[in-house]
Amino acid sequence: MNRLWVRLSLAFLLVAWIAVGAVALVVRSTVESSFRHYVNQRDSASFEATFVERLEAHYAKTGSWTGAETLLPGPGQGQGRGASSGVGSGIGSGGRQVMIADMAGVVHVATDPALVGTALDAGARANAVALNVDGQQVGWLAQQTPGGQALGEAEQRFLDDTTERLAITAVLATLVAVLAGALLAWQLMRPLRALTAAADDLAAGALGRQVNAGGTAETTDLARAFNAMSRDLAEGEALRQRMATDIAHELRTPVSVLRGHLEAMLDGVFPLDGEHLAVAYDRTIHLSRLVDDLRLLTRAEAGKLSLERVAVPADELARRAVQSFEPLALDANITLEHDFEPGLPAVRADVDRMQQVLGNLLTNALRHTPPEGRITVRAARQGDRVRFAVSNTGQGLSPEQAAQVFRPFWRAQDARARDTGGSGLGLAIAQQLVALHGGRIWVESAPGLTTFLFELPV
Repeated sequence: MNRLWVRLSLAFLLVAWIAVGAVALVVRSTVESSFRHYVNQRDSASFEATFVERLEAHYAKTGSWTGAETLLPGPGQGQGRGASSGVGSGIGSGGRQVMIADMAGVVHVATDPALVGTALDAGARANAVALNVDGQQVGWLAQQTPGGQALGEAEQRFLDDTTERLAITAVLATLVAVLAGALLAWQLMRPLRALTAAADDLAAGALGRQVNAGGTAETTDLARAFNAMSRDLAEGEALRQRMATDIAHELRTPVSVLRGHLEAMLDGVFPLDGEHLAVAYDRTIHLSRLVDDLRLLTRAEAGKLSLERVAVPADELARRAVQSFEPLALDANITLEHDFEPGLPAVRADVDRMQQVLGNLLTNALRHTPPEGRITVRAARQGDRVRFAVSNTGQGLSPEQAAQVFRPFWRAQDARARDTGGSGLGLAIAQQLVALHGGRIWVESAPGLTTFLFELPV
């Protein structure tokens, strides 16, 4: 019962039964009512005009229906009496009763005295003939016939035949509903089966599996969402593996240097002096910084890094970073300058984290700017945001390099960058910190100039 094809087939079957049942009830009721109306109309047509005129003349003469019973046929009288009385053929025969009623529908004269004083029923009233005197209606001429109360044998046989045909139609509709439900279910289940197989493969480790499931718009949307999820899982797994490899590679170099110096001092190859201990100490500092950066990046990516935001003028934020890097730029024979737009608004930011972002960008610029080069820090308003830019002269980035520059441990010049220090996580950390502040960061590169830009909401 929990299968889609079973539920669709039952749904089609239920709809077919309801439709056929409703049609059968309407048809049978309509046919029976029509037959009764036909029989009454047929019987009413037997009132001849002369008979009606006689009744109207009696009322015009006496002013009432008293004595009008002498104009009506007696019960059980045949055609001869009907003809002599001016009534149509067959009046009074077969149990038919003729009645004269007033305007309120109360019977005053009838072939059956038991009917006097009763009210005309709805069927008799609907088929009654109006009696008029001097243009004003004075009563009704009505009748009760066996046909108005029970249908004849032929008519009942017709209704039975109609019911039988409706039953056959219901059986055929049932077969069609089951077949249509099964075909529709098969059509709907085909893309779902493909998605199920792909999901099983994904659970078995086949990350990145894509499925081309057609069908309805809802099924297509489901397939598109599955493909996106599968693709994201594959990319996430590839990133995880790449991160693990990069971390192992980054840890191996300082650990190898540290181990080598310690072993050399233990074996007496190097003297146990301050110079060689300083090398080992520098490696431990590098390892500590790498671990701290990894922890910071992980917390930032998970959105668990707490921020203490305050309103701070944008130019003050940038000027503080420039001032802290001026001695380093002077030692490297690099010109460090700034250009801040006047009247910059304040931004809500964690000052220490934003100093870390600007510091990472300036550190990266110092590392890749040749001697006698130039670094420029700019800040300007862009609508409801403030844009910061750190530009440095030197070798630019290719489009492929620009697309990878925020990836953890990625370096444009691996060997030189590792020798010059740094964990390789600075730009990745800057990207996450800017995102936590509701901003965005990107890089623009041209021959001889690289610019890192980020925006913060006002």
